[in-house]
Amino acid sequence: MKLVSKLTLLFILSTSAVLAVNGYLRVRREVGLFESDRVRNHQLLNHVIARAALAVWKADGSERAVAMVNELDSHSSKFEIRWLSLTNDTNLELNGALRKLPPGQTLTVTHRTRPDGRERCLYTKLASEGMPSPGAISMCESFAAQDAYVRKTVTETVLTTATLAAVCALLSGILGVWLVGTPVAALSEKARRIGAGDFSTPLRLRRKDELSELARDMNAMCEQLESAASRVAQETARRIAAVDQLRHADRLTTVGKLASGLAHELGTPLNVIEARADMIASGETSPAESRDYARVIREASERMTGLIRQLLDFARPRRATPAPHRVFELVAKTVEMLSPLAGRKQVTLIAREVDPGICAFVDPDQLQQVLTNLLVNGIQALQRPGTVESSVTLLRAEPPADIGGPEAEFVCIEVRDDGPGIQPEHLPHVFEPFFTTKDVGSGTGLGLAVAYGIVRDHGGWIEVRSAPPKGATFRVFFRKGTE
Repeated sequence: MKLVSKLTLLFILSTSAVLAVNGYLRVRREVGLFESDRVRNHQLLNHVIARAALAVWKADGSERAVAMVNELDSHSSKFEIRWLSLTNDTNLELNGALRKLPPGQTLTVTHRTRPDGRERCLYTKLASEGMPSPGAISMCESFAAQDAYVRKTVTETVLTTATLAAVCALLSGILGVWLVGTPVAALSEKARRIGAGDFSTPLRLRRKDELSELARDMNAMCEQLESAASRVAQETARRIAAVDQLRHADRLTTVGKLASGLAHELGTPLNVIEARADMIASGETSPAESRDYARVIREASERMTGLIRQLLDFARPRRATPAPHRVFELVAKTVEMLSPLAGRKQVTLIAREVDPGICAFVDPDQLQQVLTNLLVNGIQALQRPGTVESSVTLLRAEPPADIGGPEAEFVCIEVRDDGPGIQPEHLPHVFEPFFTTKDVGSGTGLGLAVAYGIVRDHGGWIEVRSAPPKGATFRVFFRKGTE
């Protein structure tokens, strides 16, 4: 209801300002009219008294005229009426002004009688033939009545303004809640549900204004978003399935490469088993030799079984289950699995043990596929006998901008070969699917792309550095994990 409160407050302030200005102008107008009427009436009354006094003076003498003025003063509760002699009055300034005043004219003067009071005095000059000295009739009235009228007018205006402002505030609040607050709250709640992914329950505003049009547009948007979300979910499911199939296909491709290396590894134990079995079967051995040959056959069988099980485990598709794992153990296991393939190419695989206790939050099967792709890529990059070295360290680094995050300590898996390296123009494309510099039939160009996708799914990243002809170095960064 913040919008309603702001609109109500703005309406109250603007209404109060208009009413205050109107009240101020009204008070000024009323006071001006009141004062002008009183001055005009006082002038008229003063002229009448002056003419009457002058007539009495001419008919009965000055004493009778003064007595008449004093009698009028005694009967008046609002005015103080006096006869002034311009020769005896001690107010020289006032005498000077009255002497210059033409006979029959009125002079209005405001006096301050006390610190908090004022009075208005009207002086009408009396002069006629036969008068020994000119005189004047003064009629003074206090401003108390006028001030009381002003206070009453101001009080009434303030009360009227406050009442109108309160009524306007009440009406604006009620109308604001009805016309704006309730529909905006409903629209806000609908927007929150949309943000949470709930596109059901259309919003119905039974009115004909812009807010109802907005509600209809939001309902239409929800229908479109729901349809789009369904399409996105389907596309996402298909993409995940395609990525899983691509990764599994890459595993099978690697398994095919490993099979040729395992053929030699399996051949030697099979020859040993065959020779020892023939000797036992022919009866040429003593009981002690038979037991020894049986032990050799068992060891050779266990070695072959272990190699085949390791290959099958690698080839079998599994659901990703990230958890804290010791990274170096996975590196050593992968190096052991790839040793036959590397031996056929006269390549030495080295797993350098820096800190075997380093853990990362990863899926072991997917990390083993990343390591296999990187090691196989290094083996294939060597055109002569050489070395592919891998290691695990803790390295302080800052994630790329597309991943984000502060500089921190990450688990770094480094795979380095001493082959010819990668040409600078090829470096930006090494992680693109189907990009390869190998001969036709030697590679699919998926290994590094699959490794890149797996690492990104784990919230990590891969860096590659190369300075031909000094080989290439791949660095894989994962966030640390604890056992």
